[in-house]
Amino acid sequence: MEALELHLNRQLERSRSFFWNRLRWELILSQLPEGESELVDVGAGPGFLGDFLGERRPGMEYRFVEPIEGLERQLEDRFGADANRRDRNFGAAPFVALMDVLEHQRDDRAFMAELAEKMAPGATLLLTVPAMPWLWSEWDSMLGHYRRYTKAALRETLAPLPFEVVEQSYLFPELIPLGLVRRLRMRAAGDNAAEAEFPQLPRALNETLYRVGTASVALRRLCPAGTSLFAVLRRSD
Repeated sequence: MEALELHLNRQLERSRSFFWNRLRWELILSQLPEGESELVDVGAGPGFLGDFLGERRPGMEYRFVEPIEGLERQLEDRFGADANRRDRNFGAAPFVALMDVLEHQRDDRAFMAELAEKMAPGATLLLTVPAMPWLWSEWDSMLGHYRRYTKAALRETLAPLPFEVVEQSYLFPELIPLGLVRRLRMRAAGDNAAEAEFPQLPRALNETLYRVGTASVALRRLCPAGTSLFAVLRRSD
């Protein structure tokens, strides 16, 4: 948990403009309606999604759940204690985001069952997880991941639970070669924690990767593989 908290806190300093973050937030935004609504961000981390929605969708009420106490206090300072939904049901919130959180749960099915209990029937869960087990590297281990997913593996996890799968799509196929390079580099780096951090990219390269990613996200339903998996799930009645 300490390694993950350190990683998330470092994102406060260096990752707001990182192309991968921006693409994920924009994908979440594309699933949300115009006008007033409510979203609960489970495993909110530094709360970047809340900042993004505040800028791009001011009618969206942002709520959060964050188990790391230091980050939870920061989120309460920024969004208010009333926005904290830890140990509470999510009420009638029609949207829940679970962005790169499920892979940190030792028992992912139990975690999803508990999450389903807190969601209102008909609510939509927007989920991202790391994909492709053959991309597993020491980077995953250092961040406390238990697994990477395939579509079949995620469906198996959800099979007995009250969720309808609306969409499953792989994201970022263009990053697979970089994932393989990272796997080789992490073997050589050993326990070097710096290797787990997002790299500082030159602005031009960051923008190029963002533009390429925008196109690949738009075509995500055609992708047979990718470094991430995106799912839209509906809570059954």
